[in-house]
Amino acid sequence: MTGLVRGRALRLAGCLALVAVLSGCMELNMGLAVNADDTVSGQLLLTARKTVLTSGNRTVEAGFAELRQNIPALPPGEETRYEDGRVFGFQITYRDTPLSDFNSESVKLVRDGDLYRFTLPLDPKKYGGKIAEQHPQSQQDFLRLMSFEISVTFPGPVRETNGTVNGRSVSWQVGSNQNKPAELRAVAEAPPRPSAAATDDDDAGGFPWLLVVGGVVGLLVVAVVVVLLLRRRPAAPANAGATAPGPTPGGSTLPGQPGGPTLPGQVPGGQPAAGSTPAGPPESA
Repeated sequence: MTGLVRGRALRLAGCLALVAVLSGCMELNMGLAVNADDTVSGQLLLTARKTVLTSGNRTVEAGFAELRQNIPALPPGEETRYEDGRVFGFQITYRDTPLSDFNSESVKLVRDGDLYRFTLPLDPKKYGGKIAEQHPQSQQDFLRLMSFEISVTFPGPVRETNGTVNGRSVSWQVGSNQNKPAELRAVAEAPPRPSAAATDDDDAGGFPWLLVVGGVVGLLVVAVVVVLLLRRRPAAPANAGATAPGPTPGGSTLPGQPGGPTLPGQVPGGQPAAGSTPAGPPESA
């Protein structure tokens, strides 16, 4: 009986030592920006110290894979390896990711009408799952020894939060070996978004731009046609109604013809004068 109790004590001590080593080195950093079109951009970084990951002659990859099993599911994104001289881990990049993807166990970011609601639950039951298989108390220790550095920027003003507000951004810094709040939360205003009904109303009762544009085009076509017709109309004669011109210079006109010399007994125009007798042929001697 004494040996059984001693064995349990040794396993508990080893478990707590493992929790202190693993979670004391674990950091979760996240910076997100919520866009007005209900998408999210930013990065999430989860790392651990290399000295811990390589204990027991493991590679950093194997050590991190084991450690990650104690972290709840994270929002999916483009995942890449991250490494520097001190830590190893992975980085998730979000580029205009739909808001619906941020509904995981670890991060919830939703739109509720005209509000955005962000929550990051720090529930001990969600962390240290593999370690908890050895002892339930280890879950609370695992989460308590983790560190979090979170920042979220909203497109609208922040209404309520348990973090630090700077303009439209909210940040939290929760250090290792500190008691954790139940959750990190923030509520911010969301910009209005057009609905299908509003779009239909605009189409039905809005300004009739199509009719206006069509009318303007029609007037331009009529104006062009009028201008073309005026250009093709023949010009009126310059001396309309004037008398015909006289004989051309150098030409001869017979007596008695209009414009010619006047004979005795004729009035101009070649007609006999009144009371005159036309001359007959000369009498013979």
